[in-house]
Amino acid sequence: MAEVAVIIPFRGYWSGVLPTLKALNAQTARSRMTIVLSIDGMEKPPPEITELVDVCVNGQQAGPASARNRGWRVADTPFILFTDSDCVPETVWAQRMVDKLKDEYQAVKGVYSSGGSRLIQRLAQVEFEERYRLMKRAGKIYLADTYSAGFRRDWLEKLDGFDESFPLPEHEDVDLSWRLTGAGGHIGFVPDARVAHIHRKSWAAYFRMKCRRGKWRIMLVRKFPARAVNDGYTPQTLKLQMLMSIPVVLSLFLIPYFPIVTICMLLFFLILSIPLLLTAVYTDPSTLLMVPFFALWRGMALITGAMQGLIGGAR
Repeated sequence: MAEVAVIIPFRGYWSGVLPTLKALNAQTARSRMTIVLSIDGMEKPPPEITELVDVCVNGQQAGPASARNRGWRVADTPFILFTDSDCVPETVWAQRMVDKLKDEYQAVKGVYSSGGSRLIQRLAQVEFEERYRLMKRAGKIYLADTYSAGFRRDWLEKLDGFDESFPLPEHEDVDLSWRLTGAGGHIGFVPDARVAHIHRKSWAAYFRMKCRRGKWRIMLVRKFPARAVNDGYTPQTLKLQMLMSIPVVLSLFLIPYFPIVTICMLLFFLILSIPLLLTAVYTDPSTLLMVPFFALWRGMALITGAMQGLIGGAR
C-alpha cells in the first residue's frame, strides 16, 4: 500500500513533463509511492504520459494552486510530496523527504541542485545557495516551496490546502507555509532532497520574474505582517539592496558632478553584496565578478514589483 503521493501540477507541452515522470519512476521509494499528474484544463494526455503515472486528474484551468489541491485530494496517502513539471528529482528525493516528514515535522522543504549553464542561471543558483545556507542556520523554517516540498496529509486537510485565489504560480506555497507555521506546524529543511531545474534563461526573464515576486510579496506581507521582519528565507542584506538599488542607479548619473557620492554609494552596495559574494566563492567562483551587478539587477526588479504592489495592489 502506498504511503506517499507525489503531485505534479501540469499545463504545457507534454514532452516537457516526461523527464520529471521518468525521474519519479526511478525513485528508490517507487514501490510505496503514487504518482499523480494533475492537469490544469488540457486535453487527455497521450499514452507515453499515462503509462508513467498512477493517477491522472483534470479540471478547469484555474492555476497551480487549484491543480495541486485536486491532486492531493485524490491521493489516499498519509504523506504528500510536491514537485513541478520542470523539475527532475534525484533518485533518493522522495525517500529523504518522507524520512524527514516522519521525524516530527508537518512539512518539509528540499532544494534545487542546479539551474542551468548560462551565466544568469548560475547566478540565480548562487542566490538559492545563499538562501539554503541561511536556512541551515535558522532556528525555524517558514517556507516549503513546491518545487520540492512535502506535507502531512492531515495538515493539508486542516489548512484546506492551497488558497485557490492565487491564479498564478506565485506565492501560493508561501501562503500555505505561513499558515502552517502560524497554526503551530513545523517545517524541516532537507538539503539532500534535491531536484534539478532550468532557471530563467535571460536577464530580462529573470527581471520580470523577480518583479512579479516583489509585487506578490507585498500582498502576502499585508496578510502576514510579522513575516516582513523575518521569513527565515530572505537575507536581511537583500532587503537593504532593494532599498539602495534605485539610489545607486541614480547616483551613476551624478558621476560628473559628485563622483565621491557615486563611489560611496557603490562601495556601500558592494558591502551589502558580501554574503552573496561569499556564497559564490564556495559554490560557483566563476560568477564572482558579476555578483554585484546581479544583486543590483535583482534589487531593482524586486523594488519595482514592490512599488507596483503598494500602488496598485498585488492581484
